[in-house]
Amino acid sequence: MGDAVPDETAPIGVQLQQPVTATWAETWVNVIFPTLFGMAAGAFWQATISPHLTYGLPNPPQGGLLIMMLFSPLLHRWLTPHPPSMWMDYLGGIAALGVPLLFVWSTGMGGFVCGGYLTVVLWIWVSTSWWRFHLPPFRLAIWHTMGVNIGALGGSLLYHGLMM
Repeated sequence: MGDAVPDETAPIGVQLQQPVTATWAETWVNVIFPTLFGMAAGAFWQATISPHLTYGLPNPPQGGLLIMMLFSPLLHRWLTPHPPSMWMDYLGGIAALGVPLLFVWSTGMGGFVCGGYLTVVLWIWVSTSWWRFHLPPFRLAIWHTMGVNIGALGGSLLYHGLMM
């Protein structure tokens, strides 16, 4: 009596449907709100704190990142579907990108290349590709940090151009 080979069942084809486009809620939560938060933080920093700084550091984009770190538990609660207990993972994502950006922005005008232009290009790429996935808090924080960084730069320039 030889070894009996069990009958194999035929594979079942499953249709996986990738979303075609991001919803407005996803766009609001991951792109618009972090940018508006950054704009408000950058304008606030430009208006209230920058005039009192002797050397201009921390500058408004750095201020926006520092304010984001300060409000990370609230931002995690508002912008992610994860349990509130995971806010430290969210803060880790902010710090993973935010700390290098703090150093980049301290280089002065050279910060516009890496902190401004390169971050905008990466942020556009991330915003057009990451929305398809269910991301952990760490990666969502990296995405949101790019938005806050760009928003803080734009908000400070807008405030400086309109109000000063």
